[in-house]
Amino acid sequence: MDRRLGFVLVGILSWLAWQYMQGPTYRDVSITDLREEYDFIIVGAGSAGCVLAARLTENSNFTVLLLESGPNGDDDTLVKTPLGSGKLPGTHLNWRYMADVDGLMGDFKFGRQVPWTAGKALGGTSTLNWMMYTRGNAEDFNQWEAMGAEGWSYKDVLPYFKKAENYKGSMAVDGGYHGDSGPLTVSHADKLLPATQAILRAAEEIGYDLNADYNGRSQFGFSTTQYTIQNGVRWSTSKAYLKPSWKRPNLHVMTRAHVAKVVMDGKRAIGVEFFPPKTLTKKFVKAKKEVIMSAGSVGSAKVLMLSGIGPKDELMKHNIPIVSDLPVGESLQDHILAGNAFLLSGDYGMTRPAVESLSSVLSYAVFGTGPLATSGLDATGFVRTKYAIGENSSVPDIQYFVLCMSGDFGLLKTMANFDGWFSETMMRHIGVESTDGDKGKSCIIYSTILHPQSRGHMKLKSASPFDSPIIRPNYFSNRRDLEVLREGYKISLDIIRTQALNQYVEKVNGEPKWVSTPFQEHYCDGDYFSDDCLEKIIQVFSTTCWHYTSTCKMGAADDASAVVGPDLRVRGLSGLRVVDASVMPTVTSGNTNAPTIMIAEKASDMIKEAWREQ
Repeated sequence: MDRRLGFVLVGILSWLAWQYMQGPTYRDVSITDLREEYDFIIVGAGSAGCVLAARLTENSNFTVLLLESGPNGDDDTLVKTPLGSGKLPGTHLNWRYMADVDGLMGDFKFGRQVPWTAGKALGGTSTLNWMMYTRGNAEDFNQWEAMGAEGWSYKDVLPYFKKAENYKGSMAVDGGYHGDSGPLTVSHADKLLPATQAILRAAEEIGYDLNADYNGRSQFGFSTTQYTIQNGVRWSTSKAYLKPSWKRPNLHVMTRAHVAKVVMDGKRAIGVEFFPPKTLTKKFVKAKKEVIMSAGSVGSAKVLMLSGIGPKDELMKHNIPIVSDLPVGESLQDHILAGNAFLLSGDYGMTRPAVESLSSVLSYAVFGTGPLATSGLDATGFVRTKYAIGENSSVPDIQYFVLCMSGDFGLLKTMANFDGWFSETMMRHIGVESTDGDKGKSCIIYSTILHPQSRGHMKLKSASPFDSPIIRPNYFSNRRDLEVLREGYKISLDIIRTQALNQYVEKVNGEPKWVSTPFQEHYCDGDYFSDDCLEKIIQVFSTTCWHYTSTCKMGAADDASAVVGPDLRVRGLSGLRVVDASVMPTVTSGNTNAPTIMIAEKASDMIKEAWREQ
C-alpha cells in the first residue's frame, strides 16, 4: 500500500512540475486565418527559424509566417527529458535521412548507408540533439572572414553569442565571454558520474588541462559539458524563442506544413508554395519583403533546388526550370566520430536501475536534477594532434565526448551502424543481455575530427518535394581525415589505460576489455593496435555527428563555390536569404547548434536594418 501511494505521489508531483515548467501551449494558425501576404515567410522552424521568427516580430510592423514540416514536439516526454535524447532519433520527430557511404568508409561497413538525424519539429534539431552548447573556436570565425565572409569575424559574432545566452553555470559571467539575459539557458552538467570524473582525472594525468570554460578564453583541455538545459528540461529554440513570442498578432505559425518550393518572379522571390496539414492541395502565400530559408543544411538546399536554384545540370536532369545556376548542395561538410568503448568493473556509469529508481524520479520531478536531467554526455575535451592544420596553436583538431552508460540502453547497438554476425558477437562479448550485475556497464570515449578535409554533396532524388535527397558525405575521401581521427583515437586509448582509471575498468589479461575485440580478432593480424588495425576499427565504429553544414556556403562575390553573400542573400537574386547551418563557409570546431543560433541572431539584426528605412 505504501509503495503504491509513493508512486501516486511521484505522478502528482511530476505532473505539477511539468505544468509549471511548460507555460502556455501553441496554437497553429488555421487555413481560414492565413493571410494572403506576409512581410517575411520563414521556411523551417528549427534552431535558426525560431530565432528569426521571435526577433523579427519584435518589430510590430513586420508580419511573419513560420512554416514547419513537423509537429510541435515540446510536450513529448522524451523531448522534455534530457536523458531521452538517445531515443529521439527513432521517433516521428526525425527526418530520417540516409547518407550513402558505399565504398567510402572502407570494406567494413555492414550496409551502404548511414542514418542522418535531423529535427522535424518546432525547434528543429535543437528538439532532439544532445543539447551540448559549444560555440566553436574564435579562429573559426576569423577564417570565415578571411575566406570572404566580411563581418563574420569573432569580434563580430561574439556579441550575438552573448545576446542569445542566459548563462546559469557555476562560473562567474565575466571576461566578456558570456551573456546572462538572453532567452537561451546554458547550464553545466549537474553531477558527474564516478567514471566520468575518473576520465577527467585520467586526461589530466597524461598532460591535458582541465578547462572550466571551453566557450571562453581557450577551448583546449577537458571540461564538464555546457548544456542548453533549464531546470532539468531541454531548452530548445522552440522553448527559448518561439514559445514566449507565439501570442504576438504579427506572428503566424503553421506546423505540418510541407514547403514545395520558393515561387520566383524572374530573379525575385515572391512567396512559397506549400502543402497545409492533412491535404495534398498546394497553397501559395506571398512574401512582400523576403522568403528566408531556414530548413537546415539538407532541407534548405533541397527546397532551393526544387525552386530552380542550384547546379544547372542537376536541375535539367529533373526537368526543373532553371532560375539560377548556383552550387547549391556542394561543399557539404560534417564531423565524423569514432567510438572507443570499454567495460567498467562496477556501477560507475549510468545504469538502468539507478535511472528508474524512486529517488531518481523524485529528484527529477521535484528539483529537475539527477540522472534524468542530463543527456549523459557530461564531459568533453579538445586537443591538437600532430596533424593539426595551420600554424595557429589555439585551434584544436579533435573533440572528445564522454558517455558512461549501461549497455542495456541500446546505444552500443547503434553506435557503429552495423548488423549481422558482428553485432551479435559484439553484444555477447560485452554481456549486454546478461543479468549478471557486473555486465553491460560500458563507457565510450568518442573521438571527433573537427576540421575534415573531405567534402561531400547532396542532390535531388526526383522533382517531388516528398522524396528525400541523395546525400553523399564522402567521409574519408581525403585520407588525412582518417589519419587525424586515428591519432585522436590513440589518445583515447592512452586515457583509458591511465592509473586514474585503473580501478574503474574491467580488465582481461591486464588490458581493458574493449568492445572492439571481436572485430580486431576477426580482421586484424597480430598487433591489434597498429595504425592499420586502428584505421579499420575507426571505419567500422564511426558515424555522423549530426553536424551537417555548408550546402549553401557563404562567401565573397568572386567565390565560385558560394551560394550566399555575407548578407546571406542568395547571389544574383532578390527577396531570398538562407539563414541556418548551411551557410557556414567551414564547419566550426565543435557542436554546431550554438553557432547556428548565433547566425540567426546576427541575421535578424541584418534583416531589420535592411528594412528599417523601407
